[in-house]
Amino acid sequence: MILGPFNALLVFLSFLTAVIDIIFGMGFGLTMTPILIISGFSPHQIVPALLLSSLAGNILSTYFHHRFENVDFSPKSRYFKISILIGGLGAVGSILGALVAVGISDFYLGLYVGLLVTVAGLFILLNRKLRASFSWRKIVALGLFGSFNKGISGSGFGPVVTTGILLLGIDEKAAVSIQTFSESFVSLVGFLTFALSGIPIDWSLTLSLSTGVILSTPLAAFIVRKTESGKLRLAIALVTIVLGISTILRLFFK
Repeated sequence: MILGPFNALLVFLSFLTAVIDIIFGMGFGLTMTPILIISGFSPHQIVPALLLSSLAGNILSTYFHHRFENVDFSPKSRYFKISILIGGLGAVGSILGALVAVGISDFYLGLYVGLLVTVAGLFILLNRKLRASFSWRKIVALGLFGSFNKGISGSGFGPVVTTGILLLGIDEKAAVSIQTFSESFVSLVGFLTFALSGIPIDWSLTLSLSTGVILSTPLAAFIVRKTESGKLRLAIALVTIVLGISTILRLFFK
């Protein structure tokens, strides 16, 4: 696929998938990766472009979530502290995951993440009123587990963290907001790792994806603001299941 410095179709697709990601706390990487592979891009082009565009979206959507009062991200708030903790642990978990991933086939890594995400979605769907007690130890475990999945497969952080936060009794709107904020740390570390490794960055692809993501942030945060929490929780569960099943099917029907 030949691109100029700017590709309107990729901007549009990035916009749509980013809206879904910001609203439900998951989906951008899992959706855009197969689209870009089918379009002829290599993984080495795709991953850093997704990481940098995700970082731009994470930062801006965090601002808009706070502005639209989906969550309180003032420095002294509990939600700010949760996001910082999960995000900080994200760097550690990503490194651990990457180390474990060495020697494991892409098929089994994809199958693991697909099954995990599907089960998490089904659990939320079938136990919509279930709430576990909140504790900082559980937040630490959630941050490490979510970023570990990101490290071994390049995906899985959003579904794991968002569904985990919901099960700890945190409001649906706050949950997707926390996931967005915390993932900015993981995206930053991931992109810097690629940049410092000397792998060339496809700036044309990165610009197109980043433009779509940036344009999506105020709209997505506003939709979260206007959506009833109960309906948002149901939608999160359904989107999680769809993404998990799609990940598994992609392994068998490449």
